[in-house]
Amino acid sequence: MNSATISTKGQLVIPQRFRKALHLEPWREGSFSLEGKKLILQREQPKRARGLFAASSAGPSWSPRRRRRRP
Repeated sequence: MNSATISTKGQLVIPQRFRKALHLEPWREGSFSLEGKKLILQREQPKRARGLFAASSAGPSWSPRRRRRRP
């Protein structure tokens, strides 16, 4: 069993072998749960970008029609 230390900020470093096994990279999201006295970490699936801009039907802000002409 591997051990880890919790920092004063409440941060926990996940040992490298576990990060590699779960393909955890910086800024990757995960979720925690408790099972008895065990803390369980599950890797979240990456969120897709599709549909993020669906609400914006006006087009990109750099559109030539929207550009303000400078003197």
